[in-house]
Amino acid sequence: MGGYSGPKVRLSRSLGVAIAETPKHVNPKRDKRPGIHGYRRVRRSLYGTQLTEKQRIGRYYNIRDGQVQRYVREAQMAKRSTTQVLQQLLETRLDNVVRRVHWARTIWQGRQMVSHGHFLVNGRKVNVPSFNVMAGDVISVKPRSENFVKQTAAAAEDMGFRVPDWLSLDEGKLKARVLYLPQLNDVLLPFDVDFSSVIEFYTR
Repeated sequence: MGGYSGPKVRLSRSLGVAIAETPKHVNPKRDKRPGIHGYRRVRRSLYGTQLTEKQRIGRYYNIRDGQVQRYVREAQMAKRSTTQVLQQLLETRLDNVVRRVHWARTIWQGRQMVSHGHFLVNGRKVNVPSFNVMAGDVISVKPRSENFVKQTAAAAEDMGFRVPDWLSLDEGKLKARVLYLPQLNDVLLPFDVDFSSVIEFYTR
C-alpha cells in the first residue's frame, strides 16, 4: 500500500472514502468508482467488507499490507484493548504526527519530510516514518529546516486542520508535545473507521 505512486484521488474513488483531507479528496470532481463499471452498486460479502476496511486504513496511513498485519499482531499481544492499541500504533507514527500538527498537508508529504530528516524527537534526529512517539515526547524541527517547515505549515492552514487534544503545538517555536496516547474518540479521520473489522480480517 505504502509503495503506491499513482494518482491518489483514484484511490479515494475506488475505496469510496476520502483517504486524505485535501479538497480534491474530500470533494472529488467525480464521485463514482473509476472504470467503466464504476456506476454499479457494489455488493460486498463479509470478507469484502473487512478487506475494504483494511485497505482504507492502509491507504489513509500510507502503509503496506504487511505493516498493517504487523500492527494487528502487536496489538493482539498487548494486555489492553486490541482495538485501542491498534489505533494508537497507527496514530502515533511520526509521519502521522507531522500531519496532525499540520506541518504537512498529507501523509505522503509527512512521510517524505520525516525520511529527509527534518525532525527531532527529544532532541535526536529521527528519519523513520514508522517511529512511534510516546506520551511526553517532544517533536521539534531541525534549525536548518525551520523555514521549509514554516512554508509547508502555511500551505496546510487553508485546510482547516485542528490539532487533536492528545497533542499540543507551539507554532512559534515549531515544537509539538505528546500529552497522552490517543483514545478512540481522539481519532480524526475523514471517514468512519471500524478497527475491529481490520482485526477480524487477520484473525479469521
